[in-house]
Amino acid sequence: MTLMTFLYTIIIYPLTAIIEVAYQFVNRFFRNPALAVIGVSVAITLLCLPLYTVAEHWQEIERDKQKQMKGGLDRIKQAFTGDERYMMTTTYYKQHHYSPIMALRSSFGLLIQIPFFIAAYHYLSHLEAIKGLSFLFIRDMGKPDALFRIGSFSINVLPIAMTLINIISGAIYTKGFPLKDKIQLYGMALIFLMVLYPSPSGLVLYWTMNNVFSLIKNIFFKLKNPGKAFWLCVCGVLVLGAIYIFFFSRIKKPVYKIPYVMVTGMIFCLPLILNGVKKLLAGPLASIVADKRTRHLLFVLSSVLIFVLTGLVIPSSLIASSPIEFSGIGAHPNPSFYMNNTMLQAAGFFLFWALCVYFLFRARVQTMLSVTMSFLAFASLLNVYLFMPRYGDISSALTFLNPVDFKTVSLISLVNMLALLVLLALIIFLCTIKTGRFLLYGAAILTFSLLGLSVHNHATIRSEYAKYLATESSKDATELAPIFHLSKNHPNVILIMLDRAQGQFVPEMLKEQPELRGIFSGFTFYNNVLAFNGHTLQGAPGIYGGYEYTPKEMNARSDETLQQKNDEAILLLPRLFTEEKGFTATFTDPSWAKYSHFCDLSLFDPYPAITGHKTIATYSTLWAKEHSGDEYPATSDTILRRNLLFFSFFREAPIGLRELVYKQGTYFSADNAVQDAKVLIDNYAVMDYLIPLTTIAETDGGSYTCFVNELTHESVFLQAPDYTPVRTVTNKGTSRFSEDSAYHTGMAALKLLGTWFSYFKEHSIYDNTRIVITSDHGCTGTEDDFEEDADLDARIHGRQYSGRGHYHPILLVKDFHAKGALKEDDAFMTNADCVSFLLKDIFEKPVNPFTGKEIPLDTTALKKDGVFISTSDNHQPEYNGKNQFAIKDDEWWLVKDDIFKSKNWQQVNPFAAEKK
Repeated sequence: MTLMTFLYTIIIYPLTAIIEVAYQFVNRFFRNPALAVIGVSVAITLLCLPLYTVAEHWQEIERDKQKQMKGGLDRIKQAFTGDERYMMTTTYYKQHHYSPIMALRSSFGLLIQIPFFIAAYHYLSHLEAIKGLSFLFIRDMGKPDALFRIGSFSINVLPIAMTLINIISGAIYTKGFPLKDKIQLYGMALIFLMVLYPSPSGLVLYWTMNNVFSLIKNIFFKLKNPGKAFWLCVCGVLVLGAIYIFFFSRIKKPVYKIPYVMVTGMIFCLPLILNGVKKLLAGPLASIVADKRTRHLLFVLSSVLIFVLTGLVIPSSLIASSPIEFSGIGAHPNPSFYMNNTMLQAAGFFLFWALCVYFLFRARVQTMLSVTMSFLAFASLLNVYLFMPRYGDISSALTFLNPVDFKTVSLISLVNMLALLVLLALIIFLCTIKTGRFLLYGAAILTFSLLGLSVHNHATIRSEYAKYLATESSKDATELAPIFHLSKNHPNVILIMLDRAQGQFVPEMLKEQPELRGIFSGFTFYNNVLAFNGHTLQGAPGIYGGYEYTPKEMNARSDETLQQKNDEAILLLPRLFTEEKGFTATFTDPSWAKYSHFCDLSLFDPYPAITGHKTIATYSTLWAKEHSGDEYPATSDTILRRNLLFFSFFREAPIGLRELVYKQGTYFSADNAVQDAKVLIDNYAVMDYLIPLTTIAETDGGSYTCFVNELTHESVFLQAPDYTPVRTVTNKGTSRFSEDSAYHTGMAALKLLGTWFSYFKEHSIYDNTRIVITSDHGCTGTEDDFEEDADLDARIHGRQYSGRGHYHPILLVKDFHAKGALKEDDAFMTNADCVSFLLKDIFEKPVNPFTGKEIPLDTTALKKDGVFISTSDNHQPEYNGKNQFAIKDDEWWLVKDDIFKSKNWQQVNPFAAEKK
């Protein structure tokens, strides 16, 4: 590790992490990266306000001191020169207890801004979310605004506006100040102009808003009662924010609203809190205020304790639990690297910045900081070791392998909060006994105990890593346990759901690689296919359960919950095949099972003949290790370097906040490139391992398999002609969609399935296997296959997507004993036809085991007058009602016959007559 990397990790990284979390949190509510950047500016300004207040205090002391000494220094300058002037000036400084180095106090406000500026510059300059994003007059926030041009020169307006605001703010702030103070501020404004002029607009917007808030702050400081006026304004803004969050935001989960309510409540009660703090400082905590040594020791020991827990014990305990899982990852095969990196990150938070902030303040504030840090340290220990429910296994990418109930609002979370309140009272009480020595002894003993545990963990990791190095060459596919069990002598029925696979791409895939027609022999490609929605939540149930589970039919059953109906759809085919035909059934990664955000396999527990498997993200680490050469970079390396510290925060957080910190395994990371790469490998790996995950043998009955994969959901360029993940793509193929990354992942999925089907042929089960490949919806809103109609495409929209192409899924089917090269059929189909095709000839009159209704094996009559689809973008359960999807009147469409003709799309609400 270089010195620059060390200094960056200690000093800048904590600020970058704070900025990233603030950005992600604000963006979660507004879903607008530009507004999130402004929100970050607000958050950082409020966070730094106490620091700026301290800076103002030191600057005022320096100005008063300079004013006090000015007369004497002027007389010395007039009467003496050379060495005599120097000696007289030095003596004069000593008489006034002043050192020239104290002059830095006048620059303290500017010095505070430098690390925050570097952190913001580093983060926002590399933020992918703002690249290509327009906002107001800014065409691309990832580039300079270039609003005007003079000849061949572009003029960036935003940096100029930023500088003008900065100058106005400085003029208000320095009114009545000496000339040198004014020159200093105006000079810094010009320096920022030169540095930021060629910078991305997103970064300049952030700094411009910082200057706006600085201007507001300076105006408030000129008022008679600035604190009260500022508090009232903040309360007003928080009220407006609460109105938006509770009545207009699409965020429904309380886990994201609780922190806002807590912070808002604290700010509203700030006068009462400050009054209570004053009473504590004058009463129970008076001894700590008076005892500087104990106060300093309490803060330092508490900081060291939480540093050891966060940066050493939790990461080392996690890795020591399974060192092999964290070995051989990316550029850092030794897991000790990740522990050392996390240790430095934690040191930046709890040693460098904590101590810097602490020693800026005077005794009373230091006392409160000491008590607060002591509470944080002991509360973290309490949460880690006493309030840690079993969340199940976790992957090397720090995501839980099974569905997790975080118990955000539960009895144990309430008990946790009560325990923390008792702990806080106990710490305040102990501070009154013998000046807090009990806390000092406790912090010291616990710190040494945790250090011992950390040393033990490190020894375990070193020992296991040595074994890993000795046996690294022994890796083989025996680590992959088969999950697909196919019959050699009985029928196999396979449904493959490729999330977001686009039907339009298939003809071009066949054109680019004609050999696919032979590999997919016996298949029929249906191009004239319709999906029932543009998202999995409403689009997938029809695939699994047929026409009884389209959005229209599910809403018609208004007395039953959407979760119940969705789970019925998932279970329908497995139950029919196992209960009526004696098949075995395997289902992977069921879509929205139990309406959980994670893969919840407990849906299958009541049905022993049905086996559920989580495959997505299960084989990523193994695949990354086996392809660590010139293949796609292992993103677990990047994820661990960033998220291991946040995993410690997750463990230390109260139960009620852990779901928020975890944030679906992202830990508030905004690195979309890493997340995209991770999700790509999470899905690519299992498809690449389809053969070793499959067994073929003679059995007593047939098999039903539903394989769900999300490789086609990602848009990532791959290396043609094999369409494999590589570090740098040098060949994008010859297709007319070569510059469409969604085509690349679609082609990769088709080729990997083709390899699996070739394996079927080699083992003579291809003929006795029926296969359907489909998707819940398409990925591209506009397709040139559709009759051009921009007005129609504009009207076919929810909140996120528009265009008919988004409702054009892939559909490929192969029946038993089907022969010949892949052929095409233009019959009007929907992805809900899959169920009838899979059941035909095996069942005479199949009946839905949940509703008792007969499932038609011929769906022609159902489509004769068209089918109703929903264009609603309410793609998560919390965005809908309990029993019905939240679909507006203008989000229902009747589509029939040729989907590519505009006249066949009509905006019709199927429930309009009932409403009347």
